[in-house]
Amino acid sequence: MSNNRWSTAIALIAALLIGSTVASAQVTTGSIGGRVVGEADAPLEGVQIQVRSSQTGATRTGMTGATGNYIVLGLEVGAGYDVTARRIGYEPETKRNQNVTIGQRTRVDFTMSARATVLAAQIIVSEIDPVITGSRTGIGTTVSDSALQRLPSLGRNFTDFVALTPQISTAGPGLSGGGTNNRYNNIQIDGATETDLFGLGSTGQPGGQARGKSIGIESVKQYQVLLSPFDVRYGNFAGALINAVTKSGTNQYGGAAYYYWRDESLTRTRPYLNDFSQTQYGFSLGGPII
Repeated sequence: MSNNRWSTAIALIAALLIGSTVASAQVTTGSIGGRVVGEADAPLEGVQIQVRSSQTGATRTGMTGATGNYIVLGLEVGAGYDVTARRIGYEPETKRNQNVTIGQRTRVDFTMSARATVLAAQIIVSEIDPVITGSRTGIGTTVSDSALQRLPSLGRNFTDFVALTPQISTAGPGLSGGGTNNRYNNIQIDGATETDLFGLGSTGQPGGQARGKSIGIESVKQYQVLLSPFDVRYGNFAGALINAVTKSGTNQYGGAAYYYWRDESLTRTRPYLNDFSQTQYGFSLGGPII
């Protein structure tokens, strides 16, 4: 009886540890899903779905079920995905340049035709799921790569654009999500926590009092601000979650350089103000791993 009790206790402890590890996981990828039908909108089962990134060449596959639905998970966020549907007896169909957003599902549907049928030219229009949809739950805002590059920022900190979320307030110290204290926020970078636990700085990151940054704004590819997600994969916060993913290389070599400069001549000059000068510079380089 004693050995059985010890075995039961060890099994319970292991289950709790595994459960806590799974609950703390964060979302850093997106997915592509949809429905494949044939003539008369009849669902097609066993259709092979191939998702290929035109930037990296990475390929993931899936297959439709009895209802014609499919989903391909674990896709890196970004544009340039080609989705192809194939089945014996039907014409293959490809929809190109699909965009994958962090934590969301991009809907790509197919209507396949029999191979022996000759069809006239058709225009196929593909649309991304709207903001209000059954696959999207909770309050959140996504900041794209284009917004990060085009919007102005005095501090060149990627958390500056969190204020674009209507539920975020910057009136008090730090960022307040839904009226909560900034200490209840959580910042994730590629799934790892990067949060100022003491809430001393306004940026929410360690070293915020000294204008320190965990990563440069040029390194961020996309991020989302969530306040009340129903997805159990998000956790460890009671205010707002800033979930960011960084850039990665492609099969093509590329790079960029930047230099930003400000002084009192660009702001204002007053006798009681000291001389002011601020510069930021750096570069980035990416390419394939050989």
